[in-house]
Amino acid sequence: DTSNVESVQGFGLLFAMFNLSESNPFNDLRNRQAFLYSLDMDKIITTGMSDQATAATSFVQKEHPNYNEASTVYSLDLDKAKSLFEETGLTSMRLLCTDHDWVRNCTPLIQESLAAAGIEVDFTERKSADVYNTIDGDENSFDVVIAPGDPSVFGNDPDLLMRWWYAGDVWTDTRMHWKGSESYDEIQQLLEEGIRSTDSDEQQDLWNRTFDALSDNVPLYPLFHRKVPTAWNPEELVDFQPISLTGLSFVNVATSR
Repeated sequence: DTSNVESVQGFGLLFAMFNLSESNPFNDLRNRQAFLYSLDMDKIITTGMSDQATAATSFVQKEHPNYNEASTVYSLDLDKAKSLFEETGLTSMRLLCTDHDWVRNCTPLIQESLAAAGIEVDFTERKSADVYNTIDGDENSFDVVIAPGDPSVFGNDPDLLMRWWYAGDVWTDTRMHWKGSESYDEIQQLLEEGIRSTDSDEQQDLWNRTFDALSDNVPLYPLFHRKVPTAWNPEELVDFQPISLTGLSFVNVATSR
């Protein structure tokens, strides 16, 4: 077998999106943070993703040119999760998940993690379009959504990637019910300052502050960033390089024939 196989770390991610409407328990930041501290990401990545992912330590992956570790990094801390859930009194939740093949490998493990933190989970799995039709039509239809996303197919700019979820009304208002909150206003201001800045150091600092604010407030947040495996025959394809997107690039690649 003459094929090469390589996995390239990308931005593509699995996220948790919380319902921040006033009547929902996840309007309370403690419940959002407890959810993230309850997840056994090592197990989810090893078992659910066959190690083809990396736990999020910021909104963007470590390999991203504008990466900076976020002020809050979530990893398994069951005592902290239980303590926060006890403070708020949350004992059950509705988890709505998309049915993508690789997502389905992870969501039972997420449910298992929450059960270990003392949370009873009402688990529903639907096609992606059905998930969004459900939540767009009824703000009381869910507590947490687990779904994949990868706007990096449109570009790698941090402003583009953040605005995909955190700026437009469809996500911030119709889905998260986050628009109008203090943290929403803070992040919109940071995004505006970041895009207006003409100094690269100042812009990076503003993006770092935005990554921090997102990690501290988590209206929607990545659980992990996916790796993209590619196999190719180096004897047939000269100078081929795998990429971090679900596709192939043949720029400056020659065939040996």
